[in-house]
Amino acid sequence: MKGIMMHRMLTGLVLAMAMAGAHTNALNAQTRVTGDLTVASDGPLEQTDGLETEYGTVSTREGLRLRSVLTRPEGTSGRLPAIFVTQWVSCDSIIFPEGRDTQLRLLAQQSGMVMIRIERSGTGDSEGPGCDKLDYDTEVRHYREALVQAKQHSWVDPQRVVILGSSLGSTTAPLVAQNGDVAGVVVQGGGAVTYLERMIHFERLYVERSGTVKPEDIHSEMLQRIAFLQHYLIGQKTPDEVTSDHPDLAGIWQTIRGTDPENHYGRPFAWHWQAAEKNFLAAWLSLDVPVMVAFGEYEQFESRHGHRMIVDMINQKTPGSAEWLEIKQADHGLALYPNALSAYAYENGATAHQLYVAPVSQWLRRVVGLPK
Repeated sequence: MKGIMMHRMLTGLVLAMAMAGAHTNALNAQTRVTGDLTVASDGPLEQTDGLETEYGTVSTREGLRLRSVLTRPEGTSGRLPAIFVTQWVSCDSIIFPEGRDTQLRLLAQQSGMVMIRIERSGTGDSEGPGCDKLDYDTEVRHYREALVQAKQHSWVDPQRVVILGSSLGSTTAPLVAQNGDVAGVVVQGGGAVTYLERMIHFERLYVERSGTVKPEDIHSEMLQRIAFLQHYLIGQKTPDEVTSDHPDLAGIWQTIRGTDPENHYGRPFAWHWQAAEKNFLAAWLSLDVPVMVAFGEYEQFESRHGHRMIVDMINQKTPGSAEWLEIKQADHGLALYPNALSAYAYENGATAHQLYVAPVSQWLRRVVGLPK
C-alpha cells in the first residue's frame, strides 16, 4: 500500500526488565513482548490458557507506533490462518480482561487460528492522540495499514486472513477488507444502512424502550430528533451550530442518547460526520469473499433489517456466499434476556457465549480450510 511505513515485527524474546521491570513476573513462555514500544500498564500482561501471546508493534503513515497483540494456539508453528479484529465504538482497550472469558478470547481459543488485535491511537500502549480524538477515516486507515503489516508476521498466512467486526467495527470491517485481499468477513452488532438511518434507529429504540418519553409524545420527539440528526450528520454542523441555525431544535441534543457537549458516544463530531459519508452497502458488495452476519434478537441499538440486508444483497449478487446467524433473546453484546425491555435495561441477563462462538468458529474454520 503506497505511503505506508512498513514495520517488521521483531520475533526475539524481550526480557521483562527491559520493558520497565513491573512485568518481570508476568512474562513466561506463553507471553512475550517484541519491538521497541514500551508496555505502559503496571498490571500483568495478558495470558490465556492454550494460547501463546505476543505484544508487538505496527506503524502508521504519520509515524505512530500502535500496539499489536497476536495470539496463536500453544504448540503450533509456521503460518496459520488469522482473524483480524475491528473494534467497537467505545475507546476500551482490546486486551483480554484478566480472569474472564469474552467472545473474542473464546474465538481465539477455539478457532485454531491466529488472532490479531490492534490498540487504537492513544489507547493502552499505543502512541498518538486519544481514541476520543480520532476521526473515522484515520481509524479505518490505521486498521488498513496494520493489516498490511500483520500479514508479514511469521505466524500469519497472508492468504487466509478473515476480518471480524464487532459492533461499530461491523461498519469498518468491509472498508478495511476492501483491497485488503482477505479470505472472508464476519460481523456482529452492525448493519449496512446509511449512518443517518442507523442513528435514527438508535433514537427510535431509545424513545420506545427507555421509558423517558411518553408513548403519545414519541411521534413529535422522533420528528425533532430526525431533523436534528439530519443537520448534524448530513449538514456536518456541530450541535451548537444546529441550534443557532434552528432555534426550534434547542435542547434536542441533550435528549439524544450518548451525547456530551464535545462528543457523541465518546467520539468527536468529525468521526460521525465521516461515518455518515460512507456507502457501507457498496463496500460490502465490492467484496468477493464469504461473509457471515450475526444478530441478537433483542438488539438495543442496531436494526435487524440493517444486518439482514448485508446477507440478502450479497446473496442476490453471489448466491450462497453470505450466511446468517440470529441468536434468539440475545442483546447487542449477545447476552440473553427474557424480553426486549429487560435487554434495554440490562436486567436479568445471562451470558451464553457459545451460541455465538461455536457457529462462528465452525464458519471460520470452513472458510480458511481448517479441519472441523
